[in-house]
Amino acid sequence: MFFGELKTESSLNGILTNSMFVKDKNNKKIKVNKGTVIKKSHIELFLKDNINSIICAKLEKDDVQEDKAVFEISKEIVMKKNSNLTIDIPKQGRCNLISNVNGVIKFDPKQLLKINSVTDKIAVASKKNLTFVKKNQVVISTKAIPFAIDKMTLNNVIKKSANCFQVIPFKHKVIHLIQTQNETISTKILEKTIIVTKDRLIKYGINNFVEKKCEHSVKILSERIKESIDKNADIILVFGASAITDINDIIPKSLKLNHGKVKRLGMPVEPGNLMLLGNIKTNNKNIDLVGMPGCARSPKENGVDWILWRLFSELGISKKEINDMGNGGLL
Repeated sequence: MFFGELKTESSLNGILTNSMFVKDKNNKKIKVNKGTVIKKSHIELFLKDNINSIICAKLEKDDVQEDKAVFEISKEIVMKKNSNLTIDIPKQGRCNLISNVNGVIKFDPKQLLKINSVTDKIAVASKKNLTFVKKNQVVISTKAIPFAIDKMTLNNVIKKSANCFQVIPFKHKVIHLIQTQNETISTKILEKTIIVTKDRLIKYGINNFVEKKCEHSVKILSERIKESIDKNADIILVFGASAITDINDIIPKSLKLNHGKVKRLGMPVEPGNLMLLGNIKTNNKNIDLVGMPGCARSPKENGVDWILWRLFSELGISKKEINDMGNGGLL
């Protein structure tokens, strides 16, 4: 690709590298935008305005114009099946990908690194892997840095890009919320927690919600968990009247009495450290139980949101993946 200064008369079909203001035929000031392909009409206006040279770019034989290049890459980086992504119309060397659903963006960060390592001429940016994205949100952007990409470079980027991105939609889960209470927790806090939790779930597109309260004791909480199991809950969220501070505390003990298993107590995300993740296997399903940290009584994002995103999209989560959340875990 040629890039440099040309006499205005020689700039036909060049790409304007910076926006310019000129006077039109009626002597009115108009803007000619950066990226405009220079036509005869532009040259006439430039010369009329005593602009005798233009800095522009010109495509050569093996060059692919920026919009076409980023569109070709964007077509390749989406999963061929069930990507849940729409490719927007490219403009000014940028092509955005938009989520069609509420869900979790998923890709291999190592593959994205390989894509961006091919050349400085192409930059692919995305929302962080395994995080919540909204329907109609721009979640990935492919940008050409120069005005054109040579075919060989473009093909190398495309080879690295296959099936990189998808959005996993949230499933329609049945959620049971259990709050324990004692003399230290007010009715106002309990009611606020219901509203905040319901709003949190609605944001994720989940409306099937059952709420109940009980005494803060192993015996009573165990009974309420058993009721939720019998009523076919998919996920049980438990807010304790006090935070979980030990594996033998009331919430983990109540989980174990229902033949459940503690998968994780605590996580390297602040706020959200005092989270419990458990699982109960029944004859026909696996039920997740989450001991909710006190910070989740607030609508602000916290560590437990990162867990819920994975559960709602059925991606599953391992101890190693929770450990990895420490990178960027100070919110």
